[in-house]
Amino acid sequence: MIYLSKFVAGKRMVMIYISTDFNREQSAIYTLLVRVGSHENALAIVGDDGQLKLITTYDPMTIEQEVADLLDLDFAAVKLSLSGSRYVFIPEEVFDETVVQLYLRHLPDDGLASTVVSDIAPLGLKILHQTDRLQAEPFAKRFPGVLTYASTQVLLQSIAGHGLKTNAPALVIDKQASTLTICFFEGNRFVYANDFDVTGSEDCAYYLVSVSKHLGLEDKRPGICLSGNILADDEIHQWSMANGDGVVFADSSALVHMAIPEQLTSQQHRFLTLLGLHLCG
Repeated sequence: MIYLSKFVAGKRMVMIYISTDFNREQSAIYTLLVRVGSHENALAIVGDDGQLKLITTYDPMTIEQEVADLLDLDFAAVKLSLSGSRYVFIPEEVFDETVVQLYLRHLPDDGLASTVVSDIAPLGLKILHQTDRLQAEPFAKRFPGVLTYASTQVLLQSIAGHGLKTNAPALVIDKQASTLTICFFEGNRFVYANDFDVTGSEDCAYYLVSVSKHLGLEDKRPGICLSGNILADDEIHQWSMANGDGVVFADSSALVHMAIPEQLTSQQHRFLTLLGLHLCG
């Protein structure tokens, strides 16, 4: 059973979905997932049984007491997704940890980022990503063992099952605040992933067209899977309908193997890159 609580912080309404079996006293066996954004963070708590216990969004600049109380709990594990991470993919079979410094030459060194190496197991890839210490610092202080991931990695980890199970070209489009991420699978082969800073619909249209041309998709009409802050009939959805076949919103429940409450079904695609942290090891 799930109940929905709504409350207003200033002029902003925050929605909290809480399972009726959520127990603060058992937080030590729960996992905390946090997607850090520029203006909004998303938070989820998952039980040791893999069941969703709680999900909410909040303004990191004005944290409401309910959210602050949650962040004051102790958890078995804490996983953080950070947008704007710089990253490089390396096939697992050729990865050599003794030459990580050589790989890092492909990433800028501004002295403000820390480097993390992790796996995207379904794709057979290693990813080296640099995370912004300023974004991660509040969580690193509160949770010394926090694990950090690039948001693109979380998306790929989540969507790999969708992309690799089709024999047709598949385009994945995710939008979070001012970040547009585009991934492409050709049959059962991962081909492309990149993210772009966008300020409005014109930027989104430009990058969608540019990537489509770069990948030679003008005449292929790929299947398209949408996630994040994309709504039916908005500019990204309209572009997808005009340029793809079989356009769908991401089924987060199936992709991350987690039951989603009925109240979240219509908007579950918004939380793919939050709940996908559950798959990141």
